[in-house]
Amino acid sequence: MAIPHNIFCKYALIGDDLILKQNVKVTIEQGRISNIKSNSSHSEAPGEYSFPHHLLLPKFINSHTHLGDSILKNQAFGLSLNEAVGIQGHKYQIQQYPRVSRVAAMRSAIIEMIESGTAVCFDFRENGLKGIKVLREAVENLPIDLHILGRQDLEANLTTLLSQCDGLGLATPLLYSQKEMEAIRNQTSSPHVLVATHIGEEISVIKESLKRFGLSDLQVSLNHLNPDILIHLTKLKENELQEIPTSKFIVFCPRSNAYYGLGFPPIDYFLNKAHLIGLGTDNVMSNSPNILEELRWLILRLKEQNIPFNPSNALKFITINPSKALKLSTGCIKENYWADLLVVNLQSTRTAFGNDPILNLLFRCQFPEDISLNLFHGEVISNELA
Repeated sequence: MAIPHNIFCKYALIGDDLILKQNVKVTIEQGRISNIKSNSSHSEAPGEYSFPHHLLLPKFINSHTHLGDSILKNQAFGLSLNEAVGIQGHKYQIQQYPRVSRVAAMRSAIIEMIESGTAVCFDFRENGLKGIKVLREAVENLPIDLHILGRQDLEANLTTLLSQCDGLGLATPLLYSQKEMEAIRNQTSSPHVLVATHIGEEISVIKESLKRFGLSDLQVSLNHLNPDILIHLTKLKENELQEIPTSKFIVFCPRSNAYYGLGFPPIDYFLNKAHLIGLGTDNVMSNSPNILEELRWLILRLKEQNIPFNPSNALKFITINPSKALKLSTGCIKENYWADLLVVNLQSTRTAFGNDPILNLLFRCQFPEDISLNLFHGEVISNELA
């Protein structure tokens, strides 16, 4: 399909505040958004795509995944977190499968993300350089920006590992001594190298940290590791949450926490704070990598708890917030940003008669069925990815 030069949509979510505007025309040049005009009119000019009953929005950012266990879908049901993904957990059965099958399973999960609207993904990649190589093979030639947060093994030192990935994705800071954490901090001080870690996901980890260091895993992490991204925080108390600097990007994975019976993360604490919040789908073994489904589930759980939550602000969790926190030129419809865009049909059998475009998106749309146009860097994504 030809690369569109102009896209006209009845509705569009524009800028950092995802403001809903009508009759919007977006111009794309060299894969980026060059002009945005609202209250426009559509035409049949060559290179213009016209969608008079549709919503234009930025594609999504999945801030935390584990794609490596894609071949183990559904096999963690009924297991505890430690039984599923601990050091001796079921997750490490992966190596029993042929390499070609592991690559195919990861590639299938990545395609599912693309088809459900994701443009960017941050993945925790185990198994050192070998794991990185396998994931790069799985994502080859697919239209997604996949950031690999590697994990050191015995075969490569940290400098070599970091030369092959975008940063570190640590299971827990408790796997390291204080000296090792400080060495990691010193070697990852560049703003181009991300460090992310799970924190406070399970009460046993916090207890172990208190026993070893006299501090929670959060405090140990902040004191000695200085990570950019903190993931889960499920079992932290409010006085601990108050210690988290606003510079840290907070990522929640509520479906995963529920799957393993770990409770609901403290999202309500951060809703009116200055911290930027993102969402991740976590392990493909236990959850689909569809980030919109993660957001839907979160909104309903917050509503169940009578916690007010604006739908547009909800969408920021998977667009604007990670874009800002991780300094990405995507996740927002603004000039000079990548044209990573979705056009969603508001007149399908699922969405027709819905009077609110944002609520239609959040609760009625099914992807890929209701995606009329899926762009990555300005190019149309084929319906038949392989």
